[in-house]
Amino acid sequence: MKLSAEQLLEIAQYAVVRMDGAWFLALAGKFGKETAWEMDIEAWKQFSYVFGKKIRKDFIPHPVWPDSFLDALGILSTIMKMEGRTVSVESDTITVRVTDCETQRAIAKAGIADCGIATVQSYQGLIRGLFGKEMDALVHHTKNLNQGDDCCEVVISRQTH
Repeated sequence: MKLSAEQLLEIAQYAVVRMDGAWFLALAGKFGKETAWEMDIEAWKQFSYVFGKKIRKDFIPHPVWPDSFLDALGILSTIMKMEGRTVSVESDTITVRVTDCETQRAIAKAGIADCGIATVQSYQGLIRGLFGKEMDALVHHTKNLNQGDDCCEVVISRQTH
């Protein structure tokens, strides 16, 4: 069987989101939702950092704020099937709005969690992996589809010391 690149991407997107959910549900079943949340956040924090490092190593060797972060976020969003995404940049502040997200739909269907905290850690990890651990950014999850908002909104601002 020979699959197209689009078919392989579709299968990979499905697999990544379902594996994330299966891992969370298995952990919650054995250790409770609170522990599952703690571990999920830590896993996404570590994954996004390593993912950012991989993008820097192979695709963006000399990252520039905010463009390189937006490129890396675009890659992550594609893999995670976050569609309906709009991004605005004003000075050193980036606002990301997502109206259609495979992970959010799966979370809503299961009724067991809220991805906001993991999203914050994922964006921070991606930034540190791409730009180095010394790079710091404030990341706030200000709107949430699972809380009845019209979108998930994340506001990222670079910290300068």
